Amino acid sequence: MGTSTNRRRRATALVLALGLLASLLLALGTAAPAQAASGKVVGQVIGSQGGKLRVEMLWFDKGWNYLGRRKVEGDIYSLSLQPGTYRLQFVDQRPSYDVTKYAPSDVTVTVKGGGIVQRDVRMRRGAAITGTVKAGGRPAAGARVVAANANEQSYEVKANGKGQFAVGGLPAGSYSVFTYDRKDTWVGKSRYVPGLKRGQAKNVGLALTKRGGSLLVQLRRGDGTKMTGSFYVTAVSKATGQFWTARARRGEVAFPNLYPGGYTMVAPGVGNWFARTAGIQGASVKAGRADLAASFRWTKRGAWITGYVVDEMDGETPMARAQVMVFDKAGHKLDETLTNAGGWFTLDGQIATQSGLKIVVNPEPDRGGYMQGAAWCQFKGTTSGPWSVRTGEETPVDAIVLPHATGKDVPSQCVV
Repeated sequence: MGTSTNRRRRATALVLALGLLASLLLALGTAAPAQAASGKVVGQVIGSQGGKLRVEMLWFDKGWNYLGRRKVEGDIYSLSLQPGTYRLQFVDQRPSYDVTKYAPSDVTVTVKGGGIVQRDVRMRRGAAITGTVKAGGRPAAGARVVAANANEQSYEVKANGKGQFAVGGLPAGSYSVFTYDRKDTWVGKSRYVPGLKRGQAKNVGLALTKRGGSLLVQLRRGDGTKMTGSFYVTAVSKATGQFWTARARRGEVAFPNLYPGGYTMVAPGVGNWFARTAGIQGASVKAGRADLAASFRWTKRGAWITGYVVDEMDGETPMARAQVMVFDKAGHKLDETLTNAGGWFTLDGQIATQSGLKIVVNPEPDRGGYMQGAAWCQFKGTTSGPWSVRTGEETPVDAIVLPHATGKDVPSQCVV
């Protein structure tokens, strides 16, 4: 649930960016919306066991899309938010092996502009699973233990040198406990722990009794070409439900030490191809052996839009390196590119069937609107659409004319 931010623009670039934003808003025929007054949610975090709290607060929109996180200082929290409904989650930061750890606590809050709403939070001791892991009949030092529930929440610890482990702070519910041998030699079925109640601890024994096998999977696009790039995929055992995640590179991915049997792959969206979950073709892992003949294919490609940009002056001269963007009807940017030397562009990605798309064309970024068309001139942005697209199909658009920046406040500036 983290995000990555790249701050590379200097002050001069910021001025140009603001200018481009103004052009974009003009092209879209909209005005920047006024920022709604924020509201505030405050409250006290109360620990049922007493003592000093170490809690982190995370907040999400009402659909559980992650928005941010911060540590709670002491036992009071305060958070400013735009009007709307939010989910707040409070997580005990003590280590997972602490069986007295609090379970996560969730609250839902509706914030109004300029208002303050109070929501106190009570942290309660979670359930715990403890036990010992053995691999090939011996204590599995450093084994990885994952407890996963039906809500797709997972909690992970490592066993100590004697194979002992404890997973605390668990929400009430039933869990499948998956175990991974640190030496990548032994595997075993998951252990099911049903009906854990808040504050209850259950001790289990985990035994890895089979030698693992390995699997090499060839990754292909729907057209049969190699899926390039570096990304993570997950293989799920059809026999046990246990899952292994590995990094894919150069069109293939290798999984060591798998439980024998067939596998399903959970693959993310990559490039123009949508995420897919399906069986791995030809996967038949055997104990102590390597299966090198398996394959997986993405089958659903996104829509793509092609077109070209020309100079308004003569309607034929191509505009190279113009900025081209496509937005959905809600105003979300779906893709961005620059035109090539012939003025052509392709907008693509994981774009599903939809209507109401708008294509926005601006002069080349970082030149203040000046570009070479039929002559060196100052240009402004323009909009084309609405357009409709269909998944897996190309939508060609008419030539888009890039207008000159003329008018009362911006005189035409061209050098023939």
